[in-house]
Amino acid sequence: MVKQSLKIALVLLSIKVLKIFFPKGNIHRFESALKFYITLSQEPTANYAQKMSTFLYPGITHKPWYDAHEYNILTFVQNQLQQQFNDIESEWLAYFLSGCNIVSRFNANNLFTSLKEDDWKAYLLWEKGNFTQIGLSHFPKTVDILSKLEPFLYPVGHIEFYVMKPGVVLPPHTDNINTSLTCHLAIVIPEDCGIKVGGETQGWIKGQTLFFDDSFEHEAWNKSQEERVVLSLDLYHPELTKIEKTLLQFVLKNLNSPFEEDVVNKIQDTQYKEKFLDKQAL
Repeated sequence: MVKQSLKIALVLLSIKVLKIFFPKGNIHRFESALKFYITLSQEPTANYAQKMSTFLYPGITHKPWYDAHEYNILTFVQNQLQQQFNDIESEWLAYFLSGCNIVSRFNANNLFTSLKEDDWKAYLLWEKGNFTQIGLSHFPKTVDILSKLEPFLYPVGHIEFYVMKPGVVLPPHTDNINTSLTCHLAIVIPEDCGIKVGGETQGWIKGQTLFFDDSFEHEAWNKSQEERVVLSLDLYHPELTKIEKTLLQFVLKNLNSPFEEDVVNKIQDTQYKEKFLDKQAL
């Protein structure tokens, strides 16, 4: 705890200096977020009726869905993925036909009690700044395509193929913080599939991308008779400055904070929300 407090004190001191040398770096936003974290109680502070994360980074656009043409970064990501879609799809199909059995990053039942272990699987290609051995071995062309996007990848996020079995419905849930956006590239999309973010439903179209903020409540479903497959990437929010990204990366790697992404812990528990709302009503 002492070491943690010392690290935070040093970061806050460094921020004061950086604000002098980078007046246009929007460092005050990071400073506000960190100070909010320091005073954050054990109870969530967000209004769950808004159906969003318990911790929000200030001063950046916060909405459920994003159009790629709103930001040059998202346009670049979209073009890179959609123009190279055939190579990505062919590698996925080659893996699927090979009969190999890659272990999923998580057990779906540990995240949602309504699901079975393999109802929702994640085949990890990139995490913590590095491509995985699975990615390098089974999806080399895809890794080469994704390597051109590394400057935009969220440092504690993931790139993975998400596979949803027929008839599966992911319950509503929210993730940690709005400093990242999720990009989905649609690979195998049967009928009767969809995703709702912040109350707005969209559908995947094979070979095309979707961008959304998973700090809003979201859910997804596959009511078809076939598996649904998307390639998912975690990206920095496009409005963050270079110095903000550097500071965030330091915090993500050195402090135990709500910035940290962990797939088991980031799912907000519905019963905890209800308990909090009941307490607020008193």
